[in-house]
Amino acid sequence: MNRFFIPFRPIMLAVGLSGVAGVTESVAQSYLEQNGKVVIEAENFASQTQADVRRWVVFSQDKAPSEIGNFADADPSHAETASGGSYIESLPDTRVNHNELLIRGENFSAQAGAMAILTYPVYFSEAGRYYVWGRAHSTGPEDNGFHFGLNGDWPESSQRLQFCSGKHQWTWSSQQRRKDNHCGTPNTLWVDIPKPGQHTFMLSMREDGAELDKIILTKDKSFVPQGAGPEQTLYVPKPLPQKTAYTSIDNYVYQLHATTTFTHAETFIENQEYGVLGLDSSQTKFKDKFVSATHKIKTKGGAKTLKASLVTLSDIAGESEYRVKLNGKLIANVKNRPASQDFQEQVLPLGTIKIKKGDKLEVQAKAVSNGKVEGQYSRAMWRGVLLQRTDG
Repeated sequence: MNRFFIPFRPIMLAVGLSGVAGVTESVAQSYLEQNGKVVIEAENFASQTQADVRRWVVFSQDKAPSEIGNFADADPSHAETASGGSYIESLPDTRVNHNELLIRGENFSAQAGAMAILTYPVYFSEAGRYYVWGRAHSTGPEDNGFHFGLNGDWPESSQRLQFCSGKHQWTWSSQQRRKDNHCGTPNTLWVDIPKPGQHTFMLSMREDGAELDKIILTKDKSFVPQGAGPEQTLYVPKPLPQKTAYTSIDNYVYQLHATTTFTHAETFIENQEYGVLGLDSSQTKFKDKFVSATHKIKTKGGAKTLKASLVTLSDIAGESEYRVKLNGKLIANVKNRPASQDFQEQVLPLGTIKIKKGDKLEVQAKAVSNGKVEGQYSRAMWRGVLLQRTDG
């Protein structure tokens, strides 16, 4: 039996960005357009600015408000019926009805982008016109308006989203308030995406006390959201590939990989999938004999003094031996440590070496037996040579 072809089982360090195995999460919230539609949970914004006078506060069903304070607010939380159990409200709310004083730049902003700006990064695969829908909870005539913008601009077409009907409940609207029609008509609010790619959708305050749960951008003019609407299209990146080789190395100048950097006279068996050179231990001619692979240094600049290590894989049949030479001169003679499991990475220090362009680095490997596996020899498997700075 050729033991070299026993399946490898590499160690996986599968720890995501959140510290939980197999889990990743974005640093900041961002969204992805899918099939001409973007669905945004209003509370999942990336940033908030211009928030010194009025601020969007997040209310959640199972958490305290995002900002604790005794702010003026005429109504209780509506998180229980909000999509995802959370929504945002512009506070303090000091103008609930027409009888209370309207103060521009404080409890009202006719100018889009002047107060309490939220950003929502979105990646669009399709350019074109996207109609804007919002899901809001309005209890009076002075908490039912919002402004939207794109990429730092506040087009007339996306200002003054208005809610007139459906008071005291979560209601959808795509209607723009106009001088000749204060309540507006459906599908009169939109943004034009000039080209595919990353864009920043924005929200700013028009009236304090306004509550917003969800936003939908859609290319389909006939689309009308129902209930809580579709699920948000939050961008969740795929897990990054985890390191399965050189797992204990995090500081190096060069990785000289055995299979791609070193040359040999077809005496080693290459396993590209796992990045090792090894010996067919069933062949008598390789037992207790050194087999050689070489690499010609190609580094630019002058001579460099570096720490060298040989990275090998363990083998329960024997503690494989290795010799490393530089320009024909032996610099280290090392062997694997005893192991109770095959294919575990071992880092064998070679000491400090001085290299320059044109130098010849040679690795010799020998299959040996420790008698623990009857009649079997080790496979003298090695992944490469690591060169590290001497100061770390």
